[in-house]
Amino acid sequence: MNGLSAALMARRSVPFELAFGLVAVGVATGLRFVLDDVLPAGFPFVTFFPAVMLSLVFASIRCGIVVALVCGTIAWYWFIAPFGTFGLNSGGWLALGFYALITTTDVLFISAAVWALQELSIAREKAHAVAQSRSLMFSELQHRVSNNLATIAALLRLQTSQTKDIGARRALSASQARITSISRLQRRLHSVDVQSVDAGEYLREVLQDTVEVAKETAPVALTFNAAPLRILNDAAVPLGLIASELMMNSMEHGAARDGKAVVDVRLSVDPADEAGQIPATLEIRDNGPGLPEGFDLDASDSLGLTVARQFAKALDGELTLTLAAGGGTLARLRFSVPSPEHITATQVPDTQDDVAGQDMIQRIA
Repeated sequence: MNGLSAALMARRSVPFELAFGLVAVGVATGLRFVLDDVLPAGFPFVTFFPAVMLSLVFASIRCGIVVALVCGTIAWYWFIAPFGTFGLNSGGWLALGFYALITTTDVLFISAAVWALQELSIAREKAHAVAQSRSLMFSELQHRVSNNLATIAALLRLQTSQTKDIGARRALSASQARITSISRLQRRLHSVDVQSVDAGEYLREVLQDTVEVAKETAPVALTFNAAPLRILNDAAVPLGLIASELMMNSMEHGAARDGKAVVDVRLSVDPADEAGQIPATLEIRDNGPGLPEGFDLDASDSLGLTVARQFAKALDGELTLTLAAGGGTLARLRFSVPSPEHITATQVPDTQDDVAGQDMIQRIA
């Protein structure tokens, strides 16, 4: 079908049309003479119909019309009684009328097909231009958003350097780290061509970014181990923010007495269940003093933990903080993502993370 469409849409030169038409008329006439003794009476146009149709498709509408007229004239003169003249009896009129009806229908049909294909081609070009324009606008918008976030982070860093109060400096540094992390998440994920990411590679980059922007808090030795897992961007955003917040929490509160934080991150994956969901677990363990006695995550007023808890709800996940075996704190996030067979570019983005984000803002306020 694509080849036929290309043939109908192709523009042919006048010499090509002339050569094709002459060949079509010559071959059709020669075949008709060869078959004259074989065919029964009443088939004067049998070899001329294909010549007309082929000329319409592979040459042009103009060429097809000329071939139809020439072939009709030849058939009228040589193959309609009385033969060798242009006289017509009632049967001849019927045959000629039938030929005119068929060839006219062919011309109208091919003309309509060519017009429809031209309109379709124009529509596709417009749609492609609109899609390309939207893609450029989308990329520019994301670029501007990321730059604006980076500018805000830079302003916070400047303000931090001029602030004397230690508590205020820590709050400003934490805000700067969060905004920088969000800016880098924006650059990585918001692309019209990328619908999913490898969770391990993505988390490794997010955590390295977090260490980079919050390195003034404490020296950090980070180890990372992740099983292969493909996740949609809509799940990657809250997952990255949760990992970033837990990492900053470990850097701030999980350092050992020597002031150096050792953080071990693991991402494990279980087989997919019957619903096509893959259970996964993200664990972030530090070597710090552990949790205070009577710690309750749901009652914690820590901004970072509040952010992590609310985004865990966006993933339909379960976030817990417990004492790690051997000391330190173990943050564990259990969540599920669709299996690769269920991940398609046509999936509608889930707005649950937006709702969770709104709830988080209201909770913090």
